Amino acid sequence: MKFFFTLLIFTSLLYSSEKIILGQAPWAFEFLPQAIALPQGHHPNVQDYHGVAVDSKGRVYIGYYSKKATKETRAVARFSYHPDSDQPFRFDRFLGDSTWNDHRLHGLNIINLANGEERLLIVYNKQKVILCDLEGNIDVPNGFKILNKNFKKASDGNYSPKSKNIAVYDGYASNKLYELNLKDGHEHGHSHGAKGAGWNQTNTAHGVGLDPKGNYVIADRGNQRLLWRDPDCKALVSKKGEFHPLELKTPGLEVCNVQFQGDKAVLPCLNARLAFLGRSEKEECGWEIASTFKMPRELIAQGYDGIHDANFSVDGKYVIVAVWQRRAKTQPRLFVLKKLDTQN
Repeated sequence: MKFFFTLLIFTSLLYSSEKIILGQAPWAFEFLPQAIALPQGHHPNVQDYHGVAVDSKGRVYIGYYSKKATKETRAVARFSYHPDSDQPFRFDRFLGDSTWNDHRLHGLNIINLANGEERLLIVYNKQKVILCDLEGNIDVPNGFKILNKNFKKASDGNYSPKSKNIAVYDGYASNKLYELNLKDGHEHGHSHGAKGAGWNQTNTAHGVGLDPKGNYVIADRGNQRLLWRDPDCKALVSKKGEFHPLELKTPGLEVCNVQFQGDKAVLPCLNARLAFLGRSEKEECGWEIASTFKMPRELIAQGYDGIHDANFSVDGKYVIVAVWQRRAKTQPRLFVLKKLDTQN
């Protein structure tokens, strides 16, 4: 009876004429639960939505995992962008084939090559890493599919234009960051970090972002903080002295990732929260938490709680959010937030 009553409340919220507003100005958003979705027949088997990437044309890529798989099951879907319409993100196509779903896809990022081309970097929860073009082709220059035995349970990866190699974290196991060759994915031989809460350590290095300076920013979920590494993957040092990392503490936030766009960044947090960063003259890292909000109780009851990844639309008007299945009785979710103050 309690679940049925909650469902009635939630349904009335979704289908009434009243808008659901989350956050406060200038970080206020309209909640749009129907603005992005996989084609019918695909989403019922999705166990987890894990990654959100956006290319320079505004197209959105969603990474997910389906436990009940068929030959038609895929792991990456692409959506075209139609700003200010009733359906701003419309399904375009799937990438890859059914083998892309043999393990849980966990990290998804667009990286930029020196020649201006973009690549999609896909990191799995085991040993597999894929680098492909934006059509899903692996047999292209700077494209590969590899297995790396050092990854016990990898989490995410990224590439800075100032780097020589791709950076991939074994974030659920050793918490070491490995450098992979950009051309073929072979391990470069360098690893960085370890598991813990001290200097050059992380406890579930869950996401790897890239700040406007080209530094890697690590979502250290277990220690509730962001950590900075330079393009050579070395931990940046605070002015406080040796063995003090350049960091931003995020108390109360289970940060899963961080995605930057100009003077702002979004932090998806597993404990039903979204946070936003703005520029700061006070914090040594140059960023501070500008706003945080928790999903309403009625939405949490329907599975909008395990927020796993989020990213801005190419023009900053929307935030696309992917939700991991945190509760067995609820479906994993995709949803969109439309910024009410469109100033970027």
